[in-house]
Amino acid sequence: MLPETFAESAVTLKFGFVTALDEALGRVRCRVPDLDDLETWWLPVLRPKTHRDRHWSLPDVGEHVALLLDARGEVGVVLGAIFSQRDTPPVQNVDRHHVRFDDATWIEYDRAAHRLTVSCRGDIEILSDTHITLRAPRIDLN
Repeated sequence: MLPETFAESAVTLKFGFVTALDEALGRVRCRVPDLDDLETWWLPVLRPKTHRDRHWSLPDVGEHVALLLDARGEVGVVLGAIFSQRDTPPVQNVDRHHVRFDDATWIEYDRAAHRLTVSCRGDIEILSDTHITLRAPRIDLN
């Protein structure tokens, strides 16, 4: 039998659904069906970078997420969102890095075709503190 202190600190993989957002601190609360619909306390969301460069995005309320939780379900971290039969991947191509937004705006890089595509449903604003350079053998403006 494991010592109680080790058992209390054991980490378990769980799946849940986001129930609340704390935008100021980038945390979420989740409902975990496997734990009798336990609602977690505020959990941080794992990010690629948070110090000098910062990546910001929160899962939506209702989003299906993977969690690492302590044995009591009190402390943990959200690893990220999970595709499912309800929420399917927007593309099925390993060469494409694709980000799709709720309003149907999307950004995609196809590494096989060496092509970056932006499809925006609204205005696009590009800001620079100095200047902007466009270089290509052909530039079409219309």
